[in-house]
Amino acid sequence: MHTRRYFLLGLLLTLLIHQQSPLRAETLDMPLTLDMPLLRSLVATKAYPLAGERALVYQQGQGCRQIILSAPRISEDQGALRFQTNVHLRWGASVFDSCLAPLHWEGSVVLWQRPRIDDQWRLSFETIDSTILDRNGQPVQVAALLWNLIKDHIHTYLNTFFIDLAPPVNDMKSSLLPMFAVDQRERAERFLASMRPDPPLLSPEGIRVNIQAEIELVQEEQPPVSIPAPGREHLARVLELWQAWDAFLILQLKQFTDAPLSSLDRYILLDTMLTVRHDFSEAIEQEALSNAFIRGQFLWGWKQLHPVFQRHLQHRSANNLLGYLAFFTASDALLILDGLGPAVGIEISEDGFRRLAALISAEPLDSTPSSQVDPQLRTIFDLPPLPEALLPDETPLSAPEAQLEDPSSSWRALPGQDFLALFRLATAQAATSAKISRKEIESWTAELTPGTVLLPKVSDLLHHQAAKQRKELSAPMHQPGWFETMAVATAWQESCFRQFHIKNKKITYLLSYNNTSVGLMQINERVWRGIYNLQQLRWNTEYNSQAGCEILSLYLRDYVLREKTSVDLHTPDGQRFLAGWLYSLYNGGPSQRRLFPARYTGGKLFLSERLFLEKFDAATDSGWMEHVSCLP
Repeated sequence: MHTRRYFLLGLLLTLLIHQQSPLRAETLDMPLTLDMPLLRSLVATKAYPLAGERALVYQQGQGCRQIILSAPRISEDQGALRFQTNVHLRWGASVFDSCLAPLHWEGSVVLWQRPRIDDQWRLSFETIDSTILDRNGQPVQVAALLWNLIKDHIHTYLNTFFIDLAPPVNDMKSSLLPMFAVDQRERAERFLASMRPDPPLLSPEGIRVNIQAEIELVQEEQPPVSIPAPGREHLARVLELWQAWDAFLILQLKQFTDAPLSSLDRYILLDTMLTVRHDFSEAIEQEALSNAFIRGQFLWGWKQLHPVFQRHLQHRSANNLLGYLAFFTASDALLILDGLGPAVGIEISEDGFRRLAALISAEPLDSTPSSQVDPQLRTIFDLPPLPEALLPDETPLSAPEAQLEDPSSSWRALPGQDFLALFRLATAQAATSAKISRKEIESWTAELTPGTVLLPKVSDLLHHQAAKQRKELSAPMHQPGWFETMAVATAWQESCFRQFHIKNKKITYLLSYNNTSVGLMQINERVWRGIYNLQQLRWNTEYNSQAGCEILSLYLRDYVLREKTSVDLHTPDGQRFLAGWLYSLYNGGPSQRRLFPARYTGGKLFLSERLFLEKFDAATDSGWMEHVSCLP
């Protein structure tokens, strides 16, 4: 009897042990970094509160005795923080309404300080040496009175000043918590509660405070469990999460609307958006969209954008510098946590994106896709405003031959991807008056307009729009008409010169097989949303052609011409190579910048690229219209 009881007890203990994976604690170092520009801005905001970055250190007798500091400068000097500030000193005897024998002195004080931090996250600065400089920056010997005034008031003021890092640390914790899986929240709360500061590390770049914390990791991974294929509801949630991530990415980009961006900055911002959106489209095609995919995009995006944020901190609002510090710290911590693998339990969430967004912007995070142009995005990418024309009424119109229809109301989902119907865009209704005429739409519809009429009309439009982009072209484009030929060959390959076509006896705008790209130049709506008005891309042929030529010019300027190649682009063969290279980017996104040259030299071009180059070769001839055989 006892033997059986002990056996059952042992079996129960064995089961309990195997149900709980053993945990091991690991100490993490996570950086809280105050770059010199950020540190100076924080000091100026906190210690120099008066207009023009001034501080009234002492005042008595209606200004008879007054010490004012201004223009703080901070740098690293042989292992110490060198803090220099201008000083305006007036010191006299206040008698009734007069100031007798006032002493006036202007110069600057230099203090060498050692940064310290306490367990309440207060960053302070201890003065270890100082000197006084005249107005020309030269060391001076001053009277005992002046020296004592400076030491008693200025030293005391600057030694008692501190930066309270507790608010950004707490904001960082609040942003990290939703990024843990729900079943890991208790472990996450213990991890966050264990955070403590290491002594500050000073370098020429700034001050770094390592945040130490203990994270509990699963020592042994659980054996793989068979998981059923995700259903529609799960895929819908993942899609909503990606839309929140995309909205957060765009919100980050828009923080640079008014910043003086360099060409490198603009390239990084553009490349981040295009890469993320192209990879998203590919993930949908391959049915590979998942939380892990979104987490990878988010972490990669932060690596891309972090240097740009650092370069432009001085242009941020002084009222939200600590918010940016919390944002940087939380994002860097997520990179470190993700590097530890699945044992940490990181799971990116919509709530996490919203909390991160709140650290850098008062604008709420709106993840509802829109069909409208975002003027801020066009400003960031140095793109001029695009004129928008009248749109047609999108309700079907009865007619003997055909009706006018908006096919987006009945998009066909790809096999196994019916959740795509959930990715709908919030579209603005067209004005009810003065619509674009039905006759105009029919004139761009191949089934209703003979090729002998349509092709010259399309050619004139493309040549006009391509010519407007010539200002973006540089050295390799010596061959006259190269960019015009590029535009014609692209429209030929992408749509066979069609903006509209007839489907089920109704006139519709031309959509790609996977419902992502539209019109004459087949502009990818998922990728270029916000840069262009999607309704205009669908219903306005001129707008669609202008967008296509602008995208070609953008890829040429910011991608192709940035790369080095062994091909001589000035030769006819080089011009042909350049055309294929540019088309590969237009069709496949930023990843093709380096992939196409290898395919070209290796003779392994994609079928679409080979077909495009055949059309490019044909389009260089004045009689190219005779070779168009894809129209009705």
